[in-house]
Amino acid sequence: MAARLIALTDDRKRDAQVAFTATTKAKAHRQVGPGGRSVKLERLVKATDRSSISALLKAHGTLEAISQQLVDGDPEIDLGQAGRRLRNPARVHIRPDGSVLYAARVLRVVIGPDGLEKSRGDFLDVEATVGEDRPALPWTGKLLTADEVVRKYALNRAFQLRHVNGLTFDFLHQIAKTLHNADKMLRVGAGPKGQSPLIFSLNGAPFFGFLDGRVDGDAYRLILHLSNLELKNAP
Repeated sequence: MAARLIALTDDRKRDAQVAFTATTKAKAHRQVGPGGRSVKLERLVKATDRSSISALLKAHGTLEAISQQLVDGDPEIDLGQAGRRLRNPARVHIRPDGSVLYAARVLRVVIGPDGLEKSRGDFLDVEATVGEDRPALPWTGKLLTADEVVRKYALNRAFQLRHVNGLTFDFLHQIAKTLHNADKMLRVGAGPKGQSPLIFSLNGAPFFGFLDGRVDGDAYRLILHLSNLELKNAP
């Protein structure tokens, strides 16, 4: 993944543009066949619209009738299609009756914690809050221990911050040193006070950010951990 730029502010209110890239982990395991050769994954046809439970209910009327059909034969399996390889499949939307939907109106639906719909309306574009053309992310001063962060938030993404020249090397090294000496993570957000979520692309998902820094002599590591899920005790 090519590096992108992000503007960042340190504890002395200096800001600079630095690079950030997604962190990757080496795969610890791989799937192999009986001869030790790598497994090739394929997409296969599992069922068709004629063998779905809704189609069987429409054809036979009741679950009891379907049960008898399963005893007498295999109506849930399309022997002519099941198991066929899919080559360059296209995703389509379908109506409840199974017909293809060629045009759809995109709506924003808000679901409450109780699972009930709270509101719906036209979807409005949400601008990114992070990027080289966006204001620098402020130094919030909100320092949390790693234990506090992992107990309150589910961390599901991470970016590594990298310098782009000698000046930004010193800039990032100092931030990493500050966090390393404090043994804390910095809460990171967008907006003048860092209270807005981090959004990395148009209509992208909003995230909480937590910056972790470590130094070893002249070497440093800065990881921006992201979370879109706050952990709360059940009522």
